[in-house]
Amino acid sequence: MAPEPKQGLAGHLPFIVSSVRTLGMHGLPLLARTASRTPLRGKVPGLINHAPTQDGVVLTFDDGPGPRLEGFLTALDRGGAKATFFLTGEQVMRDPGKAAAIVQAGHDVGVHGYRHLPHLSHWPDALVEDMRRARAVIEDATGQPTKFYRPPHGVFCLASWRECDRQGWERVLWTRAAWDWEATATPQSIAECVGTPVAGDIVLLHDADRYSAPGSDERTLEALPDVLARISAAGLRACWAVCSAELSTRTRSLDTLETRRGNAGGHG
Repeated sequence: MAPEPKQGLAGHLPFIVSSVRTLGMHGLPLLARTASRTPLRGKVPGLINHAPTQDGVVLTFDDGPGPRLEGFLTALDRGGAKATFFLTGEQVMRDPGKAAAIVQAGHDVGVHGYRHLPHLSHWPDALVEDMRRARAVIEDATGQPTKFYRPPHGVFCLASWRECDRQGWERVLWTRAAWDWEATATPQSIAECVGTPVAGDIVLLHDADRYSAPGSDERTLEALPDVLARISAAGLRACWAVCSAELSTRTRSLDTLETRRGNAGGHG
């Protein structure tokens, strides 16, 4: 004889547990993503989408390094600007020298994953391995430790959120998106999406079209001088300092780097 169904709260307990688990895995990360599009400006605990600077705007570039990197570095140099490049490991592996060139030009780098995996559609173990593999490749190429992480599409899951803590990474999203990855984007529309920035804004751009509309990086490069001019016209400077005050130095000891590599275990 089949057991009698449980009555009251006990009968709904499996559903409640499942719902809470789902909320923890998807609700909080999606809230963090939503905060990057609203005036919350960094008020989600453990997340940076507004930089602690009174006179700067943080330029960030995702998905590279791409084939037009030299053009981006030249444009930034001409504009006296600095930026943070969130690199994907598989693109770094195509030409590790490009990652090194970013650092040598005075810019900073962050981790954007190895294969640009959407976090809500992959198993936690696969995501952790992807994140650690990216860190190892990027740090080997640049010779410096990584401090920042930005997930593909700006969406975390619980596993990637917690892995950032293990790796000592700051979670970074953005305040202004240029929508430069879309096929309909033009240099003019990219600059207009950036608009008139204010101090502390973090601007999302892309220096590669590997995961975007073909040729989108070329349009972003064409728009970059206009973007820099808008920042300057606002009386601001383009900088790379997206981290919190206590981590605002670009240097950490090699001992710290080696310790973190050792903590990666077999997933590195």
